[in-house]
Amino acid sequence: MADDQPWKIPPIIQELAAGVQEPPSRYVVGEQDRPAVAAAAMPEPFPSLTSGSAGCPQTTAPTTRPPSSFPPCRIGASSCPTNLRLCVSVQAVGHGMDPEFLAKMMGVTRGFFNLPLDENQKYSNLTNGKEFRFEGYGNDMVLSEDQVLDWCDRLYLTVEPESRIIRSLWPAQPPAFCDVLREYTARCWEIARLLGLHEGRFVVMMDEGVAMTHARFNYYPRCPEPDLVFGLKPHSDASVITVVLIDDAVSGLQVQKPNDGSGVWYDVPIVPKALLFESTVHQVRLMRSSLDTSLHQLTEIPLASFRPRLTIQSVAGLPTKSWQG
Repeated sequence: MADDQPWKIPPIIQELAAGVQEPPSRYVVGEQDRPAVAAAAMPEPFPSLTSGSAGCPQTTAPTTRPPSSFPPCRIGASSCPTNLRLCVSVQAVGHGMDPEFLAKMMGVTRGFFNLPLDENQKYSNLTNGKEFRFEGYGNDMVLSEDQVLDWCDRLYLTVEPESRIIRSLWPAQPPAFCDVLREYTARCWEIARLLGLHEGRFVVMMDEGVAMTHARFNYYPRCPEPDLVFGLKPHSDASVITVVLIDDAVSGLQVQKPNDGSGVWYDVPIVPKALLFESTVHQVRLMRSSLDTSLHQLTEIPLASFRPRLTIQSVAGLPTKSWQG
């Protein structure tokens, strides 16, 4: 299928970045959409949660809502499941995961992407070198020849249920990768349960009737002109829950405010070892919220051009075929 359409199989970005002085035209974003133009500093504190004494995270966001701000989170032990949806995007701190463990999760991820390319290609998301599948290592699907491509390599895995796991796509190196990923996923959903957002709560409301958990590891290699590209284009996750572990050292994640027609993108501040919980397409639909789902994008910025960046997304809700990045 791809033999007569080579544009459907872009190169691995790590390999491409090592040999170019400027991003190829397929990666250059239109001037009106470039991240350096669109991004702005958040005019008020970004919503965040800290552990509460009653076993449910409590908010550190303001208790009154400034004009045009993100909705504040007022979460107590009894109202936690109902009101979290109003946060749309919220950083969880003091969540109970040791900083050392989160550093280990980032470490095994970085270790995988630092392996030789031929080792990583053992887990390719191309079958027979040409047929795309969601799971595995490589790039996202290319739908058209004029599509602007993301400056990103990724590893995408099914983590739950056990029967859906493709074991041949789980990396053997670093040796601790699989065990650390399983533990990290379990801990994420422990936090989600405290928030009333565990996946089982929504299974009976979903057509598929199957709760799925996927992990997406994004690697953004150094870019010679990072203000011209998207690390990951603006999107909403078609899932129930998305949890993002962000690189502590390099910024780049941006979000839009819910129900805000200005089109302005705001930088998510770096909070070491925080987890970003996001309201997503199906959570908003299932909870019948009046809020729009949160759009977000990942970009390289000029100050970060000297080093790569990582993010890890845990996505719960839909079977892989229904998930859109």
